[in-house]
Amino acid sequence: MNPKIVYPIPKRQITIYRTLRGYARILFLATAGICLLINLLTRTKLWSIIVIWALFSIWRLIFSLKLIEFSVFSHGIRACFYVVVLLGLIDYFLAPGWAQTVIPICMFGMMLVMTILYFVLNGRKDRHLASILLLGVYVLVAVPYSLHSWPITNWIAFSFLVAAVLIFIILIISNWKDVLYEIRSRLNMHQR
Repeated sequence: MNPKIVYPIPKRQITIYRTLRGYARILFLATAGICLLINLLTRTKLWSIIVIWALFSIWRLIFSLKLIEFSVFSHGIRACFYVVVLLGLIDYFLAPGWAQTVIPICMFGMMLVMTILYFVLNGRKDRHLASILLLGVYVLVAVPYSLHSWPITNWIAFSFLVAAVLIFIILIISNWKDVLYEIRSRLNMHQR
């Protein structure tokens, strides 16, 4: 028996996407290089790092999708990470002092939206608890940062961060069996 292996012909949309991705790569790299060159020649604040990070974020969120692990949760949490880093870079390089207030508010908003989506979507296949646990880790990491910059961080931003931690704790308590299952599967522990 000699089976004939026939691969499907790629769809036209995939070819158009690859072409668009190739042009976008050239455009993004050229833009990043020109911005860095202009920034180095003018010897001003390092605004080009912010532009490069923004281009990298757009590239990762639009043109370099992880199709196997793609979901609303994973994509949203990836976007939250890129936005928070972008805010931190803007705060550090251009206008210091305001990101300590804005980052906790962004974290709270993202945690609230992802938790609501988690409880609205009923199918287990559509619910990605691992992504929400990663967002919770981001929130927990932001707490010492907020405490460290307490004179700059006002009580409103700190309360948003505490509210995000409380939402995360409520999510873990209400789904503790799924959380344990997720941790065991991620650590490749023996399943019962």
